[in-house]
Formats: sequence, structure tokens, C-alpha cells
Amino acid sequence: MKRLFMFVWHTLDWLQQIVMVTTSVAIVLLILTQVALRYFLRMPLMGVEELACLCGFWLYFIGAANGARERSHIKADLLNIMIRNERALNGAKALISFILIVLTGLFVEWTVSYVLWSMKSWERSPALSIPMVCAQASMMVSAILMFFYFFVEFLDYVRQALGYEPFRFANPPADKA
Repeated sequence: MKRLFMFVWHTLDWLQQIVMVTTSVAIVLLILTQVALRYFLRMPLMGVEELACLCGFWLYFIGAANGARERSHIKADLLNIMIRNERALNGAKALISFILIVLTGLFVEWTVSYVLWSMKSWERSPALSIPMVCAQASMMVSAILMFFYFFVEFLDYVRQALGYEPFRFANPPADKA
């Protein structure tokens, strides 16, 4: 079970990194192309903004999920100052993680409904007629990933509050022969 979890964890990390790098490069190339065509060749290309926006959706929302995975999302954490007992601190962090799970669950429900509605209405972008669901699906994927990462964070803090070691998500040591 642990191997399966680690495989899923590292595969999701790898996929997110691929999406973030690819969309970042795509946005830069699209903007450079548009600038070169518009200002140097005086031939603006219609639809570049739509492609850049589509890439931006995936970059920002997968980046948000990645922040949840790395636990580097923005937080105002005063608990370390207020609670000195390590187990009590981890219990409070588990409670906060549980609240995040509930809120992210609502986000999942809303985004799934939004994507289903978007698939029914089949709205399209003005210039390139790209189905808007292509951008909106990034919100749903991000919400599902964040739900998973906050659930793992919750389990980790509960374990620590009970006195167990925290999860180790780094690459496992190589098997010894």
C-alpha cells in the first residue's frame, strides 16, 4: 500500500511539474510571438490571447494544487506562538486541515457542477472557438488534487498529534541488496 501511495504521490508531482513548465513556456512563447508579429512585422495574430489565457488557467490552478502538495500555500500561522505543546499544536493543525478538507470538498462540488454545466452549454472562445470547458476543467482538476493533498496533510497532523512520526514524502532510500 505504501508503494502504491508513493507511486501516486510522485506521479502526481511529476505530472504537475510537466503542466507548470509546459504552460509557462507556452505563455512566454505566445506573448513573444504576438509582440514580434504585432510590433516588428505589423501583422497581429488573432487568438493568441485566448491561448495564453487557457495556458494561464492551467498554470495558476495546477500551481495552487502544487502549493497544497508542498504545504507552501499562503497561511497566517500564529499557532506556533500560541501553542507550545507539540502534540497540541499538531492537533490544532489537524483541525485546520479538516476545515480545509470541508472547504475544498465544496470547491470540488462547485467546480464539477460548473464543468458539467459548461459541457452542456458548450460555450466557446470568440476568436478560436476553443471550448471554454478546456480552461474550466483546470479548476476541477485543481480542486480534486487539493482535496487529496489536504486529506493527506490532515492524516499527517493526526498521526503527529497521536505521537507518531510525520509522513516522509521524500524519495525513499534505495533498496539494499
